[in-house]
Amino acid sequence: MAFALHVDIVDPGDNTIKVSHTFWGLTQREVETYKREHLGSCEYFRAAEQEGRTLEELEEVDEDELPEVEDEFDEEDIAG
Repeated sequence: MAFALHVDIVDPGDNTIKVSHTFWGLTQREVETYKREHLGSCEYFRAAEQEGRTLEELEEVDEDELPEVEDEFDEEDIAG
């Protein structure tokens, strides 16, 4: 089994969700680590977390549901 941690950010202006993050991993600890690392680098996400404006759902998924980069993309496409 693997995990997907879905985090929705509630906009304080109109109380709607405009941004969602999904952290994927083979373990719950792995997805929590990715979330923590992203909190450290994303001011918008960090502010929402500190203000209690996030909604989280941890989902157990099959390993074959973990996202993969599609074969049609090459390294240049990914690098931007």
